[in-house]
Amino acid sequence: MKDKTLGVLKPLVIDKYLTTKPMTLNFPTETLEPVEGYRGRHFLEMEKCVGCGLCARMCPNKAIEIIELKGRKYPQIHLGKCCFCGLCAEYCPTTALKMTSMAMISMFDKSEAVYGPNKLSQPIE
Repeated sequence: MKDKTLGVLKPLVIDKYLTTKPMTLNFPTETLEPVEGYRGRHFLEMEKCVGCGLCARMCPNKAIEIIELKGRKYPQIHLGKCCFCGLCAEYCPTTALKMTSMAMISMFDKSEAVYGPNKLSQPIE
């Protein structure tokens, strides 16, 4: 008897989902705000960087390569290899390399995933 009652009431339970707002977003026009402490794209302050290479040595995925630009050494990061652990920024002695909360990083060509010093130093929108 109890099972028949639940079977009759089941459409009423489903009705509550028809009257609530959907949980999905219309991406890319709608996005969620990243949570505090989220590790997204890197940002490099070129004037603070001393070119020590500690960030490249700390990277577990070997996603950072030190390159020379205008007579100075800077990191170049391959975001396709990066696991966004943040060790590079954590161990940077001059805090020149920082993690931002920019979560939406997408590209059509994998060669665009290599961020040189000039691209890393561009401000985040």
